Amino acid sequence: MVAATILQDLREFCNLPGIEAVNLEVSDTETYVSRKFSVILGAVISVNENTQANINVTFSGKTATINWAGAADQTMTLVLFGRK
Repeated sequence: MVAATILQDLREFCNLPGIEAVNLEVSDTETYVSRKFSVILGAVISVNENTQANINVTFSGKTATINWAGAADQTMTLVLFGRK
């Protein structure tokens, strides 16, 4: 799987136990492997532009997959909840 491009690690702004936040540039089905968790328990994504696209994130273990049909090099923020 292709990895999403990390634009900014937001840990310095959101350094809370159980939460990881990153700003990413993604295309459909790209992945992000958590740098903080061994298991992702939940995920929230936010598109950083005005769009009507259907977008979701699925996760397994420490890998989150962004599903955004037809997207190519789009900016978004990913917030993960998990445990070490």
